[in-house]
Amino acid sequence: MGLQHDTPGTTGTAHAEMMRCVVDEGGEVVFASPALSWHVGSNTSEVLSRPIDQILRVVSGDYPVPVSITDIQSGFYETALQRKGRDPLVVKSRIDNIGLPDGRRYIVFWVDPDSRTESALMHDPAELAGYETTALELANIASRFVSRKRVSRQMQQKLMRETASLSVPRLGHISQDDGELRHFLNLSNDLLAVYRRDGSFVRVNFAFNRVLGYTDDDLRQIPFIDLIHPEDREYVCVEMNKLTAVAETEEKRVDFQARARCKDRGWRWIEWIQKAVGGHIYIIGSDITDRKQHEAELRQQEQQLCEAQKIGRMGHWYWVVKDSHIDWSDNLYEIFGVKRGEFEPSLENIKTLMPAEDAQAILKAFRRSIREGKDCVLEFRISPGGTGDVRYIHCEGRCKTDEKSGKVKALFGIMQDITERKCHERALNEAKEAAETAYASKTRFLANMSHELRTPLNAVIGFSQMMQQQLLGPLGNDRYLDYISGIRESGEHLLNLINDILDMSKIEVGKYELEKEDFNLSKLVQLAVHMVETRANDGNIRLIAENVPENITVHADRRAVMQIMLNLLSNAVKFTADGGEVEISCRQGEELVMISVRDTGFGIPEEKIELVTLPFEQVSSAMTRDHEGSGLGLAITKELVEMHNGRLGIKSKIGEGTTVTVLLPQHY
Repeated sequence: MGLQHDTPGTTGTAHAEMMRCVVDEGGEVVFASPALSWHVGSNTSEVLSRPIDQILRVVSGDYPVPVSITDIQSGFYETALQRKGRDPLVVKSRIDNIGLPDGRRYIVFWVDPDSRTESALMHDPAELAGYETTALELANIASRFVSRKRVSRQMQQKLMRETASLSVPRLGHISQDDGELRHFLNLSNDLLAVYRRDGSFVRVNFAFNRVLGYTDDDLRQIPFIDLIHPEDREYVCVEMNKLTAVAETEEKRVDFQARARCKDRGWRWIEWIQKAVGGHIYIIGSDITDRKQHEAELRQQEQQLCEAQKIGRMGHWYWVVKDSHIDWSDNLYEIFGVKRGEFEPSLENIKTLMPAEDAQAILKAFRRSIREGKDCVLEFRISPGGTGDVRYIHCEGRCKTDEKSGKVKALFGIMQDITERKCHERALNEAKEAAETAYASKTRFLANMSHELRTPLNAVIGFSQMMQQQLLGPLGNDRYLDYISGIRESGEHLLNLINDILDMSKIEVGKYELEKEDFNLSKLVQLAVHMVETRANDGNIRLIAENVPENITVHADRRAVMQIMLNLLSNAVKFTADGGEVEISCRQGEELVMISVRDTGFGIPEEKIELVTLPFEQVSSAMTRDHEGSGLGLAITKELVEMHNGRLGIKSKIGEGTTVTVLLPQHY
């Protein structure tokens, strides 16, 4: 064991551990040992020339405490050691009042925290002479170096060398130097030490020196509390006060963990066990630095795992099959919309957060895993916190089996919120279905267009060949006029088809540009009616335009509005049987202008109304087979109306007819 001292006749460095000081007649410190300086939290140069009351304050003792320190009688006194940044420590001190031949007086303080000096003198009063002799020598040496109440650094060092030759009065010691015990203790890897109640070390083992790097001489100058990390010191002081608060006749133990300062200025985590027995504190310390580092690394990894799971909307769980409770990670509480401490995870309680069929699916999957010892993978829905919102959860479970029986004793795994993925999958499927529907519609449209284009082209080619071959005689024959009329009508039909396709293409790519202007709507209605009148008359269809006020003005694209009315009127005439009627009417409001086209045609099934305004869609092939056209009329009309920030509505009933209403802003 290191720091073994306090034996009779000890000299040299051994007495350096004694807390001593010399005070002049003015009450100022002219000499202080390093041990005393360490304990008050200052270096020796700071202690010198300070009033003794700032270092040691006499509280009570064998004799009354005088007003002037130079009047104090030699004896034992209770003194308060004034420690920087800490509470004063009440300790026993031997005070000697020394008068020198030159008439000067000096007061020598021997700080005796364990009261060993007083105890020794009680058993052997002859020891008092040794103390008085040593005190006189200290006073003589100190007086030679006192000049104007200030000691230089060089003088201080010389003073220390001279006082080092003084014998230290014998103090009681803890135990004899047992060689076998010393060797036994030095074999331990634990830090073993004994220190006094004032914190000064008495002895340490080799492991204490090795782990912290201090020599015995170093530790004589350092109170135990000064080894503790500043951030841990307040907590450690509370624990140590529990030890110093008990009487010397009682025993007290405390356990704590704190960082200890090494000589190389590094820090080691030590797990301390300290016990107060008599006037000393016995300590055992275990170096747990590696364990603390591993714990810190583990906490960091757990934090990283938790953050990764949070990013992935994932949490982990563990269920011992014989228990009802399921261990959840914090992320699972968040996913399920409940709070730890308020919700107890169990199969019964989880049922309240999901549809009944999903709860049954989970129970079935878990039971199968327990029965067959196989992993499980499933998806289920939950309603977080019972709010009614639906979230989709992906769950994977693994089996943990008993090594002896081979039976499943626990299930563990992860749960992940896959709601966003489900939404993306649903959107992707909807887009896929929409693409497939659009592809099928375009296929049907192209098939229809091939028929629509082939019919007028065949007429143009057939009539042209007949005229080229002059089958009815020379070209001047009046009978060729009917062929020329057929060629013109077929060409116009082809032009209309191509125009519809081009208009739809322009609208889809955003190239259809509106040229807005103010114009009279009633004149445009009359022109549109006139353009479809011939076809209506051919089908014996009554065309009505009586409810169109003459003073309606609208700010819009004239060509687009004309196309809207022509498409609506043409469709109405096309799908109205002989003897039916088609009516166009207009009405002007404060902000909107309404154009309505009503017919008594076939009508549109209610479930098909939304389809008729989609490009390349036709309600029924059977219904439209006998009618020419691209099938793009209503789709183009709807797009043109919406380009004006207007709305298009359709009401229809099978066998009664259809009404299409267009609402356009009066001032777009």
